[in-house]
Parts: sequence; structure tokens; C-alpha cells
Amino acid sequence: MLLDASETLTEQDTRVISQVVDAGRALVIAYNKWDLMDEDRRHYLEREIERELVQVQWAPRVNVSAKTGWHADRLVPALERSLESWDRRIPTGRLNAFLGELVAAHPHPLRGGKQPRILFATQASTRPPRFVVFASGFLEAGYRRFIERRLRETFGFEGSPIEISVRVREKRKR
Repeated sequence: MLLDASETLTEQDTRVISQVVDAGRALVIAYNKWDLMDEDRRHYLEREIERELVQVQWAPRVNVSAKTGWHADRLVPALERSLESWDRRIPTGRLNAFLGELVAAHPHPLRGGKQPRILFATQASTRPPRFVVFASGFLEAGYRRFIERRLRETFGFEGSPIEISVRVREKRKR
């Protein structure tokens, strides 16, 4: 997505970015006209990006100038990294070992006196990477975001949205 750095983010810009994320597509955000910005505008743009684009912090940012060609060489590698992460598949054994270590270090908070356990997980698909976590109880949204953030850090899902769904195991009847 190419944005004009010399102007503030518009509602249409954020709407288009949301549509890209909802469609599950890889994303790179390029800010054009970076050479026209002074230090004050860069500071305000950084704050604006943090506030308006909080849902896509995982998307790589490239500052370019189409007029002078400044940093245009950084755009293709960013696109390639995003597409690679969009296609990345994690083996089930490696994923479950990662989740075992993660849950041991940072367990899910108690909920109603019980703590849901993550039984196992698998990657259901790529484009976008979609993971299914099988658990003994409901996993809160904050804990799912925590798992997503750690998946990104560990396996390098830069530039690709990650979908995590939770399947709760039914209690067995006696």
C-alpha cells in the first residue's frame, strides 16, 4: 500500500488497509514523498502511525521517494519477505514444542477458578497463515494476541496477517 507521507492518514487509507487485512493478504506500507518532509512532520507522522495503524504493526514500512528514487531498492526485499511469510508453514511438532515452552513460561490467566490448557495446535493453512489451537477451555482474546505476537517473533511472520482460532474440547460424558 502506498501512502502519501506529506499528508495525514485519511479514513479511506485506514479502510483500504483494513480491507487488505480482512482479505488475509500480505502487506507492505510504503510512505512516498519522504524527501519532502521536515523533522517536525516526521515526528507527527510516527505518532499518527502508532495511533491509526496499531492493528498492522506487523507490516513492514518503507520510506521512499518516487521522484528521486530514494530507498526504492528497499521496496522489493520488503515485498519478498512479506510474501515468504504469507506462504510459511510451521511443522506441527515444532509448533507444539513452541507452544509448550510458551505456556510453561506464561500460562493463561485463571478464569472462573480454572485455567484452560492448550492441548495441541496445528497450522491449518497458508495464505494467510491460519493456526487452530485445541484447548480445554476458552482462550481470551488478549492471550490469543500474545500467542500471535510470539509466533511472529519466533517464526518471522513479518508482513502477513495471522489468524488464530480456538477449538474447545467437549467434556466427556461418564
